[in-house]
Amino acid sequence: MKARIITTLLSLIFTLNLYSGEIKIISVNGTVLKRHGIQENWTRAAVGDILKPEDSIELGLKSSAVILIDGSKKIIIPENIIIDVSDFRILSQEEVLLSLAMETIRSVPDRGNTDQPEIPKVTTVHGSNKEDLSHQPKIPVEAGYKQLNGTRVLYENGYLGTCVLRTRDLTKMFPSLSAAIEAKLRSADALEKLGLKLEAFEEYIRLEKENLTSEQRSFISMKINELRNSNK
Repeated sequence: MKARIITTLLSLIFTLNLYSGEIKIISVNGTVLKRHGIQENWTRAAVGDILKPEDSIELGLKSSAVILIDGSKKIIIPENIIIDVSDFRILSQEEVLLSLAMETIRSVPDRGNTDQPEIPKVTTVHGSNKEDLSHQPKIPVEAGYKQLNGTRVLYENGYLGTCVLRTRDLTKMFPSLSAAIEAKLRSADALEKLGLKLEAFEEYIRLEKENLTSEQRSFISMKINELRNSNK
C-alpha cells in the first residue's frame, strides 16, 4: 500500500512540473567539472557545454562558473559546490507539499504484511532523523558539504522548492556537518517565502533541538514566536 501511494505521488510531482529549457555554460574559471547521471567519472566542463537535466556540475576551490538558463537568466556558481542540474526548476506550493508528504510516508514503516514481524535495519538513523537511508547511495562527506553549499545557490536564485527538498535529503545523510544548521535555516526561510508557514514553523521547532550557537538559538526563538503569533 505504501509503495502504491509513493508511486502515485511521484507521478503527480513529475507531471506537474517537468524540467524544460536549456542550460548552457557561458563562463568557467578554475576547476569546473561535469558528470552525467550517476556516473562516477567527472570530466572538464567548457564554455558552450549544454547541461542536461541528469547532469551535475562541480566547482573546486577558487573556481567559478556562469550558466545561462533559457537564454535569459544568468546564474553565477561560486567555488566549492556541487549542484544537480535538475534542481534548477521552480516548484509550486503544491509540488513541495506533495514531496514533503511523500517523505513522511516513506518514514512510516510499511505494515501491509501483518504476518511478518518488522525487523529493524542496522541502517536506521535514531533521534530526529529516523528514516531508513539504506536505499540511498553513499556520498563522501566532502561531496555532501559541496552539495549543501549548492543549496545556497538554489536559495539565492529563487529555486526555493528544490532548495527545501535537496536540503532535507542532504541533512539526513550528513546531520553532523557544521553547514547543515545554516542549510536548515535557509530551508525554513524558503518554506516561509513559499507561503508554507506551518511547515516553516515545524522546521524551526526541529531546529531548536540541534546544537546551536547562542545567536542561532535566539534567531530561531524569534522566528517561532513570530510564526506562532501570525497564525492566531
